[in-house]
Amino acid sequence: MFRELLEQVREQASGERALETVRALTRFHRVQASPGYEQAAQWLAHELEGFGLTPEIDRVPGDGRTRFLGQLMPEGWEASRATAFLIESGRRVPLCDYAAEKLSLVLRSVSVRGRFPIVVVNDGSEERDYQGIEVRGAVVLASGAAQRVHRLAVIERGAAGLLVDGRRAIPPVRDRFDDPDALAYTSFWWATDEPRGWGFVLSPRAGQDLRDRITRGTRAEIEVEIVSRFAPTEIPLVSALLRGDQPGEVVVVSHLCHPQPSANDNASGVAANLEAARVLSTLAEGRPQRGMSVRFLWVPELTGTYAYLHRHADRIPRMVAALNLDMVGENQDRCGSTFLLEHPPCFAASFAEELLARIRRAAVDWVPSYAGPGHYAMTRMAEVPYSGGSDHIVFLDPAFGVPCPMLIQWPDRYYHSSHDTPDKCDPRSLALAVRCAATYAASLAHMGDPERGWLLEAVRRGSQRRLLDSFDAEDPAWALARERLRGITALRSLSRLGLETPLLERECRALDEFARAHGGEPASGPRAGAGSVRPRRLLEAPLHSQRHLLEGFDALPSVTRERWRRREEEMPEGLTLAELAWYACDGRRSIDEIARLVWHETGRHEPDYLEEFFERTAALGLSEWAEQEAEPCSPAAPRMATP
Repeated sequence: MFRELLEQVREQASGERALETVRALTRFHRVQASPGYEQAAQWLAHELEGFGLTPEIDRVPGDGRTRFLGQLMPEGWEASRATAFLIESGRRVPLCDYAAEKLSLVLRSVSVRGRFPIVVVNDGSEERDYQGIEVRGAVVLASGAAQRVHRLAVIERGAAGLLVDGRRAIPPVRDRFDDPDALAYTSFWWATDEPRGWGFVLSPRAGQDLRDRITRGTRAEIEVEIVSRFAPTEIPLVSALLRGDQPGEVVVVSHLCHPQPSANDNASGVAANLEAARVLSTLAEGRPQRGMSVRFLWVPELTGTYAYLHRHADRIPRMVAALNLDMVGENQDRCGSTFLLEHPPCFAASFAEELLARIRRAAVDWVPSYAGPGHYAMTRMAEVPYSGGSDHIVFLDPAFGVPCPMLIQWPDRYYHSSHDTPDKCDPRSLALAVRCAATYAASLAHMGDPERGWLLEAVRRGSQRRLLDSFDAEDPAWALARERLRGITALRSLSRLGLETPLLERECRALDEFARAHGGEPASGPRAGAGSVRPRRLLEAPLHSQRHLLEGFDALPSVTRERWRRREEEMPEGLTLAELAWYACDGRRSIDEIARLVWHETGRHEPDYLEEFFERTAALGLSEWAEQEAEPCSPAAPRMATP
């Protein structure tokens, strides 16, 4: 279906051009709601104009108070100066300089000037870290999450500010000993009326060295100056439309934000999206664009997607599918990454994943084997279950229901660090991402009856293949139940492309028959318990994973906030389980039914934990408890697909 188009795209797509875009973008300090982000957006709009597309720029408030779909828009912020000097044994040694290294400052720090003693509290994210330690008026050296340390040290114990030297380990490609001189991307995310503070960032090596000296009894002070300001601003959301002559849109989205340099995350996704726009615009030159429109969209991560879908709710019914490009430019040898296609939850599956997987296999550069026959890819690739964390989660939410897989290179040794520079990018990776994105978008936009028939067959065969693979899983009955649900949901999603319901229902029954004919009987799922109550979402959008940013969270009693935090941290994959349950909540399903859907996706059955989660969201007014009597499930997820 797509191979001729793919070859046309292959001839036009340039990984080197995309890499030049990455280099250009890393010159901007692209913090959300900052002058650097505005400059990057203007540069992007100019590039779009250069190859004949008209940029559309929506401006949304960046005031720290406006919410779109429950998501708080960050307040405008910029720093003009930030320095820190270590005062030790009469010496004044430079420690941090924002002008030289943007990640040496905890982003969104307030202005400050003064000299303070330094106190070591190890991690600093638990109450026990402060036992027997007086931090009032001091700068706390900690390795825990800055927002959490700020609350415990500054708000609750009167510390002056923070020095943070922690960094997220990413096994197996990065542990605490890898790149010890890199600075971690660290930011405060302020709630509306939260007391604000400041902090600097040290590398693991510098932090450990300072810890060792203070532990040995050396008295150290820090002399700091930060000149920054907060002010309401406007945040630009940039898009461009390759207009078609039929109703419907396919959206390619990538996030433009992150501090300088942030090359792979996510200048690479922005660059691949821009190059895909150039390629499809070039291929359409001189002839009418037949089929649906393709929209290329660049936003600040998550906040911009919430704002865009809120502002353009009228466009959502026209969105046939989307694709999220996030961190797609890695040099795999240097970064340790694999090119991943992330699926949605199995109960939100669609035709989009099967189409994208086939395009990706065909788009990769193949190498002949030693003797000639056969070939293989030099690119590491995999398909992985849903994990969230980027803009696709908003499109996928059942309130919008737009099929939106994600392409991402993960893990990345230089993720969220000062070493995420353009030399870690690979033009071959960028070119592959461009080929995938452009071919995917154009294939869907130009879909006619023959293409729809081909895609139906592809989804059917892909579902059958995964069902057969499930027989070799560690838990075959559970895997079969998951893939049966995924297949049925994906087949039904083809109604978005105009296939008729009776045909799709016959295909679903045939898939069931296929599983049974091959000796498979899916697990019936965990037994129902007491969780027959039915939650109903009042906020029709995903919840922010940083719970302190949820509206009303700070008004909860501190013991309630702490219990919520600890419960999610102690439950393995606690945030993911809650996020999946929120997706599955439609006002008709009981806690038991939601827990079974989460079990289908993860193999984890935690109805009590999920009921606690909905009790907490109800306390914030984000959900409520529906009537006890259950109603039939929606056609999109029928009981037959949810044993």
